[in-house]
Amino acid sequence: MVSPLAGGAGNAGDPGKPRAPRFRFTRPLLELLYKLRTAADSPARQAAAVALGVFIGCTPFFGFHLLLCIGLSRLFRLNQIKTYLASHISLPLVWPFLVIGEIQVGRWLRGAPFLALHLADVRRVSWKHYGIDLLTGSAVVGGVLALLFALVTYLLVRRQSKATIIDSLVDEISRCYIDAGIFAWEFVRGKLRHDPVYFTLLARGGLPASGRLLDLGCGRGILLTLLAGAREQSARGVYPAGWPIPPGLLLHGIEGRPKIVRAARLALGERATVEVGDLRQTPLPPAEAVFLLDVLHYMSAAEQEELLDRVAAVVPPGGCFFVREADAAAGAAFNRTRMAEWL
Repeated sequence: MVSPLAGGAGNAGDPGKPRAPRFRFTRPLLELLYKLRTAADSPARQAAAVALGVFIGCTPFFGFHLLLCIGLSRLFRLNQIKTYLASHISLPLVWPFLVIGEIQVGRWLRGAPFLALHLADVRRVSWKHYGIDLLTGSAVVGGVLALLFALVTYLLVRRQSKATIIDSLVDEISRCYIDAGIFAWEFVRGKLRHDPVYFTLLARGGLPASGRLLDLGCGRGILLTLLAGAREQSARGVYPAGWPIPPGLLLHGIEGRPKIVRAARLALGERATVEVGDLRQTPLPPAEAVFLLDVLHYMSAAEQEELLDRVAAVVPPGGCFFVREADAAAGAAFNRTRMAEWL
C-alpha cells in the first residue's frame, strides 16, 4: 500500500520547485490531446460521436475507418477520439460475425434466401452480389446499432452530467494538470466528475471567510486547485448561481509522496503552498479550516488519535475540521474499500 504519510518536511525527497515529469509529451501535443479528449462533451454530442463511430465501424471500408472517423467527426464537430474508439465495434473477434450478419440482412432485403454457410453455397454467389449485400446490410445493421449505442450513451452520460457552468470549472481545473502528465489530468477530471465531496463543499459553503485552509494528505492538491479556480471563476462572474462566494483563504497542503507533490505544485503554482511531510511528525501550522480526506485509514489507531489531537490544537475556536473516512461498520462496502487501498 502506498501511504500518503511517507517522507518528511525538508527531507531529501522534497521535490523543491515544481518541474514537469521526465518522460512526457510536449505542451502543444498535450494541449491538442486535451482538446480532442474534451471536445463536444454534452450528452447529445457524445451520443452522436458514438453513433457515428459505430456506423463507420460497421461499414466494409476496412483500412479507411480512421480517416472516415477524423473527416466526418470534424465535419459534424464531434469528438474525434470517441468517434474512433466507437468504430472499434469491428474488432477482430467480432468482425466475422458482423460481416456475416450484414450479408444475410442484405440478402433478406433484396428477397434472396439466407446464405447457408457451406462452401458450395458460398461459391454459387457472385462477388457482385456479395458486395451489394454487404453494402446494403452494413447500412441497416450499422444504423440500428448506431441508434442503440447512441441511446445507451446518452442515458449514461445524461445521468452523470452536471450543469454546463460546472463542466467549465471541471475543464479549467483539470487543465491545470496538463504539465503534470496525461494520467494526472485524467485522474483529476475523473475525481471532480464522480467524487461528490468537492462540489458539495462549494455548493454548501461553511468555510471561514479568511485565514488558512490546511489540507492534510492533499495528494495532487485537487481540493486546493478547485478552491483557487473557483475563486478565479467567481471573480470573472462565471460561477453557479446560488453558490456562496469562495472564501479568500490561504491554501496550504501537506503530502508525503514527493512525486505527487510535484504534480500539485505544477497545477497550483504560486496559488498555494504544498509541502512534503509525514503527517505523524510534521508540525501543523495554525489553520481556520483543516481537511483530512481519506487519510486516517493509513494509520494505526494510536496514530489516528495523536493526529486528531494535534489538529484540534491548531484549529482556533469557531474553526472547521472536515473528515472523510471509510466506515468500518459498512460491511462489504468497507471491505471493498480496504481491498482497493491494499492493492
